[in-house]
Amino acid sequence: MKTKSTFCIVIGVGLFSLSLLALSLHNRESTPLSKPDVREEVRRSSDWQGPMSVNGKTLSDLKADQGNALGSTIAQTDPKSCSYAPNSNIQLASTKTDFKLGDTISVKIQLFDEYKRRKTKGGDNVRIWMSEKSKEARAAGVVTDNKDGTYTGTLRALWTGSPKIEATIASRKENVDIFYRVYRDYYTLRNISAMFESDGVKEETLCLPIPNIRGFTNVCNLTAENYGLPWYCGKPSHRKLLCHDFTGLREPDKQPSLFTPHEAKFFQGNMLHQTIPTAIEIKVTSDQETVSLPSVPCNKTPLRKSWEASTPVGFFYKNSWRSLTCKNTIPADPKIYRECLKNRRLWIHGDSSSRSWFNTLTERLGLKLVTEQWHHSKWHKPAVAMDKNLNISLMLVPHEYPFYHGYTFNKLAYNRATHAYLDDIPNNSRDIFLIHIYLHFNPFPSRGF
Repeated sequence: MKTKSTFCIVIGVGLFSLSLLALSLHNRESTPLSKPDVREEVRRSSDWQGPMSVNGKTLSDLKADQGNALGSTIAQTDPKSCSYAPNSNIQLASTKTDFKLGDTISVKIQLFDEYKRRKTKGGDNVRIWMSEKSKEARAAGVVTDNKDGTYTGTLRALWTGSPKIEATIASRKENVDIFYRVYRDYYTLRNISAMFESDGVKEETLCLPIPNIRGFTNVCNLTAENYGLPWYCGKPSHRKLLCHDFTGLREPDKQPSLFTPHEAKFFQGNMLHQTIPTAIEIKVTSDQETVSLPSVPCNKTPLRKSWEASTPVGFFYKNSWRSLTCKNTIPADPKIYRECLKNRRLWIHGDSSSRSWFNTLTERLGLKLVTEQWHHSKWHKPAVAMDKNLNISLMLVPHEYPFYHGYTFNKLAYNRATHAYLDDIPNNSRDIFLIHIYLHFNPFPSRGF
């Protein structure tokens, strides 16, 4: 990748950080923008490999001993022996209920199963937070797994008042084990399929980021078409269909369950995100309303700090976000945002979360959609909104595969990798590039098995 002066921002940093970065640069010389280029042609590679032969024996390699052990353990597990929030409890680590502003608060969470038996092993995903409805205040805490069925929650007293501490079992160990068993057997929790068409013949096959696809000895390698990121689809069985007859991708509307009937029981009865009923109310006192906030503006704060900051990075108070890492110096005023983005292009690269940002900014900044009109709210194609008078361009660009478009087939060309867009941005560009990649990759393991 060529060295650029392009600015990349991760969504997690926050909208105000995006505007701060823009404001810090808006006094630079304004230059006319070239016409936005949202490409739709298929990126055919010079090394289109066509079908690949895959040794059928390698399919069994995905089912490592650990995966088989997981399946065996789950098959012998009673769903009622899993952690059960209504029987679990949360309590302060000490008898102290009065705290000073800025104090660290420690709580102990003990999990029990549906038989009211104490859990003696860890692995559950437990979350903790504090809130105060009357002050529209909320803050996240940190949970440490003690590996014995107990969890330690750590929070900080960030405002004065009477906040309530709550905890939830976001997911249970057994649910995660089942996901990993499916990963090892199928390498995905949700299928994506490809359509191949030629001379009136059509065939749909499964796709994965690895060439080991169940039911296919030969696969089509679409890695080059996915900008160097691995992507493979089963080779059609019909003799008239070849790899270059590929026309689109989709999420099949009727997907077989990858869970066994016994495993399905672990997902019944709203067992995810169970709230533990024993909430704790504390008292926080001080001469000031909240903890002292940073004095260094966000646009003067090293970007690396956003990656190194510890939880919580901020909190809500009076329904307004208060950063603990830097000072927000820009009011949430559309006029100021428009001035920040004058003679700029803002690329929003990612998924449906990115689309929400695109919609919100388009509305708040009064921009006009200049590309194809959306036929439905869940739009998965590139889009551009502009203010031609101020020379503002807002670009929505879906990320590379894996990407779940829904049940209709979409062109591979609608999706481009992050680095492909960055490489096309000219040197000395003043473009802002926002990246959000998360949900569409979750159905696949983070590393190979």
